[in-house]
Amino acid sequence: MQATPSLPPEYVEQSTLDLSRQKGLALGLNLAAVGLFVLLGWLALRLLPLLRPDVAELGGTLGLELFVLLALVLAGQVVLHELMHGLFFWLFSRARPHFGFKGWYAYAAAPGWFFPRGQFLVIGLAPLVLITLLGLLLVLVLPGPWLPLPLLVVVMNGAGSVGDLVAAVWLLRQPSSALFQDNGAAMVSYQPAGGGR
Repeated sequence: MQATPSLPPEYVEQSTLDLSRQKGLALGLNLAAVGLFVLLGWLALRLLPLLRPDVAELGGTLGLELFVLLALVLAGQVVLHELMHGLFFWLFSRARPHFGFKGWYAYAAAPGWFFPRGQFLVIGLAPLVLITLLGLLLVLVLPGPWLPLPLLVVVMNGAGSVGDLVAAVWLLRQPSSALFQDNGAAMVSYQPAGGGR
């Protein structure tokens, strides 16, 4: 099954995942993101000597330049994350995705399009997987003083992907025959009226 701009006639709305309307869940996700940031930061610092035994410690002589670069990279990380969601929306639908902010959260969406579960999983997890791989590749090739940049992007992106991970678990609990729509505010599952896996 492929992405489609029209819902098949036998499909009906089944369930909705709207993280912004569930205040307790939103608070829990933010706390989980902080915990994940600490855990991933610790893992990154433990992994660094294995990936780059030539680097004795993080730090460098870039001073203010490194601080400015870190600020720019952190802002760019959020944009890159959403652009990657948007890229995969476009690859599967060939329609321009919508980007925006809802409260503190940036989002990419494809209102009017319905995606099968496998494609929707790829759309949801692509930024986590690809930014992590790109960051680790950069750790292997960048000079020592620049290593905090990709490490911080990987850690921030991983922590910021907690909502994507919750959505992936929700998706995997839906039938394989389901179609999904992301309108920016929520993700909606549609299934054949008679059920089906």
